[in-house]
Amino acid sequence: MKNHFALRLLTAACVLLLATSCQKVVTLDLKETAPRLTIEGNLAEDGRPCTVLVSRSVSYTQTNAFPAISGAVVTLSDDAGGLETLAETSTPGQYQGRTVLGQSGRRYTLRVEVEGQAYVAVSTLPAVVPFAGLRAQKALVGDRIQVLPEFNDPAGVRNYYLFRQYRNGRLNKTIYLQNDEFTDGKPNNRALGGRNSEEVDDLVAGDSVRVEMQNVDADTYEYFRTLNLNLQGGGAATASPANPKSNFTGNVLGYFSAHTQRRRTILVPAL
Repeated sequence: MKNHFALRLLTAACVLLLATSCQKVVTLDLKETAPRLTIEGNLAEDGRPCTVLVSRSVSYTQTNAFPAISGAVVTLSDDAGGLETLAETSTPGQYQGRTVLGQSGRRYTLRVEVEGQAYVAVSTLPAVVPFAGLRAQKALVGDRIQVLPEFNDPAGVRNYYLFRQYRNGRLNKTIYLQNDEFTDGKPNNRALGGRNSEEVDDLVAGDSVRVEMQNVDADTYEYFRTLNLNLQGGGAATASPANPKSNFTGNVLGYFSAHTQRRRTILVPAL
């Protein structure tokens, strides 16, 4: 599953923290926030085409319904000469490609034109890091159960990882991030930790747990890292929270991510 659902939840929670530029630090304003163009683009190397959602953010006083934007001109190109215009699907604001597919090592450019203004993002699809296994274990503190993705980080290359976790088919809203700053070339020993925002996400024996592992580029990692900081309180602790760093040009929210994608599923044993 892509990150669209998660971003809409995250953006709704943090839209009041955002002002005129995704690259600037701004003063928190609790008044009405003007709608912002939101672009969510994903391209995996799983043989499926690029999908892009274009909408507008809403004020924190409104319901969590993101008005879709139809009629955008969305193009995707790669550094091998591939180029296509994504067609709007039967779902308003959703655009999907056909011919330009994800391939490790390729550099992709997504261009979205809305009302005569163009917004551009670039993402390089990383090499695949094999997702060898998944195991459940008790947390180091407390009696919570966590899952640990098993993989070996390739040595000598900066790697960035994004994980999504499903309990009995239900997506956990948390976006788990890791990098190899201190674990370059080593087997992973970090579980998907932290306290869940909802009790229904807590794991118990007998649960079916599916984890999706994405290898993302540095800009995508930085976007979700700074967004998580805001939502976890790191950005809201001061009067000048740092905005999530979008990889799009222009005054927009969102991201474009070209990434690898692997999945593993286990049944949680009695621990």
